[in-house]
Amino acid sequence: MSVQVYAYELFPGRTLHVGLFHDVTNAGELLSQLLAQTIDFSLINAEMVTGLFPLHAAASRTLLSSQNNALMTNTLHSELVYNLSGSRNVTDSLRRFGISAATTKLLICAFDADAAKLDEMRRLVQGTLVDVAGLESPSHVTPATLQQLKKHYKITDVELTASSLTDAIVTRIATKSVNK
Repeated sequence: MSVQVYAYELFPGRTLHVGLFHDVTNAGELLSQLLAQTIDFSLINAEMVTGLFPLHAAASRTLLSSQNNALMTNTLHSELVYNLSGSRNVTDSLRRFGISAATTKLLICAFDADAAKLDEMRRLVQGTLVDVAGLESPSHVTPATLQQLKKHYKITDVELTASSLTDAIVTRIATKSVNK
């Protein structure tokens, strides 16, 4: 498996490199490095991401915020984690969707990475690099995680009769700045 690269038509020349790792054993160490600001990646708890669509919606919001000089966080990579959340509380967003010491499934993302950055991305994580398409698998979201996501994004069972969980989440991500 390899790190996937995504380009954004609305943001010419901008890319997002995404790697999905399972069986991560050094999450605590990665968290320490992230807090010490010695690494510049988005480290996301993959269990809280229901697919690539929410990730791309959050990445688009991040690039738009960057373009408008309106980042809510200190870095582009922390802004991606913040934008994945339905909350406007930065600390809460980073805690819920970012890496923790207990994380075993990790999405690592980098905007506009060069070859050296991609090598660093692969070397940093002690785990198994798997296909990013695994996020789309129905078994990816456990029943417990489903309940957490429904609570966090305030999604009702009635809403899920009319749309998918992923669509409901993307709606929250896209309208985050206008919802109260």
